[in-house]
Amino acid sequence: MEHNSTVGSLELMHDIIVPPAISFWPLAPGWYALALILLAYVLHLALKSWTKYRENAYRREALDELSLTEEGTAEMKRLLTLMKRVALQHFGRKNVAALSDTSWWEFVEKHSRVKVESNLRLLSQKVLYSSDVQVTTEALAKMREVTKIWIKTHGALDD
Repeated sequence: MEHNSTVGSLELMHDIIVPPAISFWPLAPGWYALALILLAYVLHLALKSWTKYRENAYRREALDELSLTEEGTAEMKRLLTLMKRVALQHFGRKNVAALSDTSWWEFVEKHSRVKVESNLRLLSQKVLYSSDVQVTTEALAKMREVTKIWIKTHGALDD
């Protein structure tokens, strides 16, 4: 039996033709849509951030003003006035202007993370309505801390 060498010969086999690699560019339409959605989201976050930054300008100004110091009764009055101005800016005149004494301090505690001791409340009322009140350095330090916490956290419980 004669064997035909050309029928199954390896010499007649050709290499497999491999298709070209799939290109990453241009992208499929879905990738463009995803990129557009991500861009819109990033712009939204940037705008939201910028708006919040601008809305909190009064807080930064108040904190800058808080760094100024005076002594005694004048300093205590300045701190109380600063707290009230910040409240007016954030909550509006209608909600804040009529508040005084107990209602003011309840408002402060309700709308921030600050807790005001009763002796500091009493001292603040004396300072506002008497001219011969002595304010200790310790009381001033406590009021500065209360004012600082108020400026930083007011409205945080409302949001």
